[in-house]
Amino acid sequence: MVRLQPNEKDGPVFLSLAKSLAESVMAEARNAKWTSYGALELDIFAETEKDFELFLAAVEPLAKVEFTRNLNEAPAHKSKEELIEEARRYFNSERYWEAHETLESVWRTSNGIEKTYLQGLILVCAAFVHHQKNEEEVAIGVLRRASRQLDYSAGHYYGIKVRELKDRAEAIISSRKFEVFRV
Repeated sequence: MVRLQPNEKDGPVFLSLAKSLAESVMAEARNAKWTSYGALELDIFAETEKDFELFLAAVEPLAKVEFTRNLNEAPAHKSKEELIEEARRYFNSERYWEAHETLESVWRTSNGIEKTYLQGLILVCAAFVHHQKNEEEVAIGVLRRASRQLDYSAGHYYGIKVRELKDRAEAIISSRKFEVFRV
């Protein structure tokens, strides 16, 4: 996975160029996701690490590389608190897919109302992933499902203000306009 900040602001042209550069090194660029500030996140499927490095070398004159992440590497073992904080950092950096995946690792071992609430958080992340892919109708539908699961009587969940999150989700549903926010 790579996030790129293109030098030129013509997103569709840059996406096409990034896909062509990937193909030129025998890789494939998929799952384009755009941030609110114009950065492009792509999954790069390359046979080898060297092929991925060639792709980066080809794209670096055209875009700033914000981060890369090898999705084939197993994550390090972390506590529940560390995972939730990591998911918050990802969410607040518009790395919604990674936030989603990190929260799923907590969700798998949870139960009861906590499991339901975590599913709501995961769905909020998924909604924003769809939004980044310009799939607005799907994103709103997923956010509707999330909203129904965001009731958590404790008020806070590891620093996440539950009511505020639910209110923001419902405001997006009502206005049908996504706004980036922090948790």
